[in-house]
Amino acid sequence: MAMPSCIVVDDDQDIVDVFCDILDMIGVNVLATANDGDQAVSMYKKCRPDIVFTDLNMPKYDGFYAIEKINDVNPNAKIVVVTGDSNAYQYPFLDSPNIRVIQKPFDIQIIKQVITDCLAEDAEYAQFNIKYQFKGEIRSYSCTVTYEQFKNLKELPIMEKCEIIKKDKRQFDKYANEMNKAINLAIKNDTSHIRRLSEMVS
Repeated sequence: MAMPSCIVVDDDQDIVDVFCDILDMIGVNVLATANDGDQAVSMYKKCRPDIVFTDLNMPKYDGFYAIEKINDVNPNAKIVVVTGDSNAYQYPFLDSPNIRVIQKPFDIQIIKQVITDCLAEDAEYAQFNIKYQFKGEIRSYSCTVTYEQFKNLKELPIMEKCEIIKKDKRQFDKYANEMNKAINLAIKNDTSHIRRLSEMVS
């Protein structure tokens, strides 16, 4: 199996150096490093690593910027947030199944486990069960979508809330096509099709 590759992003060069040493010890190929979110996006486009390790709080272009822009390039990018921010788990971007968090100071065993988890995921986990609620309504609905569909639904102005409940191993190509139609109708405020594809939940 080929050595996994990564880029490391942090505004503190000492942390970058230490983290790169650890990754080298455990057999991860560091393709590039960056000191802010803008450099991170450039390095991602250039190197296309298996995993991105990024700090959150950096001046000018932070980790949130890097995550958003890298996800625009590749919605399936594997990103590991390495942060001293104890509230990081509460940020909405963690709805993405491709993002994990490691707290500073980092532990080598945790780093190894996160890398294993990132690389173990495959295409069978391309679908997710979600729960959502329309604005002005009390009842919630549940359905199965791809991550891209989840992102599109979540951004609709008619959505009150939309969250991933769990991963789903089922393959559902025909259903996915129907869901695409439903989302396109929902963009035009026609929610009838997506309601038909969803189950009501309490």
